[in-house]
Amino acid sequence: MLSRLRPRKKVEVPAPTTANIAGRKLIADDTLARAKRIIKDHASEGATSSSAFIDGQLDPLAQIDTSKGEASASAVEVVNCDAFTVARKLIAEEPGAKGKTTVLNLASDEAPAGGWLISLSKTQEEALCYSSTLYSTLKKSYYPWPNVGSRSIAGVYSPGVVIFKHDLDNNCQELAVNERQVVSVITVAAPRHRPLAENYLNFKDPSVLEDLKGKIRLVYRIAAHNGQTYLVLGEHVTSLCVWYLNRRSLGLVGAMGCGAYACPPRLVAEHMRSILLEPEFKGHFARVVFAVYSKAGGSSDSSPSNFDIFSEVFSNTAINA
Repeated sequence: MLSRLRPRKKVEVPAPTTANIAGRKLIADDTLARAKRIIKDHASEGATSSSAFIDGQLDPLAQIDTSKGEASASAVEVVNCDAFTVARKLIAEEPGAKGKTTVLNLASDEAPAGGWLISLSKTQEEALCYSSTLYSTLKKSYYPWPNVGSRSIAGVYSPGVVIFKHDLDNNCQELAVNERQVVSVITVAAPRHRPLAENYLNFKDPSVLEDLKGKIRLVYRIAAHNGQTYLVLGEHVTSLCVWYLNRRSLGLVGAMGCGAYACPPRLVAEHMRSILLEPEFKGHFARVVFAVYSKAGGSSDSSPSNFDIFSEVFSNTAINA
């Protein structure tokens, strides 16, 4: 009788997918449950759940004498890719980038990761949280802080975030241990849904532009003050982003607050460029990459995407030149 029993077939359980909320919930729960252990496993590489809240503008940087040629000129790059994926590739390419690479997290100033565990959305901050230990560094005690005004120039510096999963396009698949990387993350929130001028190219209230410029300057100063010489400045544009009103219609946009927070993209790009090229920052950075993720087919018309705009603004731009 026993000889007639057939062995049971092994049932393959499909891996969670980021295409639906149920799959993202499984991924988020797994990431959160394992964060403490992952941090411990990579503590020797600088991994930590510790972070610091910066509650105001930092002091200007000491200017570096670049006349001796110690700081090489480097072209600013704009790529259509997830920020953590870019950071991992950069560290793999640049031997000096390990321990000196920081990623900009375009964040909520209302709650850690903008309520990621409830919304399970796919905007940039949430995208970073699915793949890493970032969420454990965003302490509840930091929130909320003002979105505009003098006290809005603030953010969080997380020095040791472990990237241990792939990006959303790759279903946040587990990375091999030797593919994981530890990076720092700078969490700053752009002005959120502020009224725009009639041409939609600027803010209606000039003080909001000053706040934006202060936030951009803070990002660069946090990086430099902490010895982070490789910068990945990103935005994740998805169909869940709030639409930015341009002259013709509604179109998806991105880059420092131009997605979910609806900041004018060209204005943001131009000021991120002009501030980066100020004498204060010359010589402090070795490489700067804008990771402006924009999925093909995301825009409803022929309007230029954030990637297009940033590519144009930063065309032929180099630091330390």
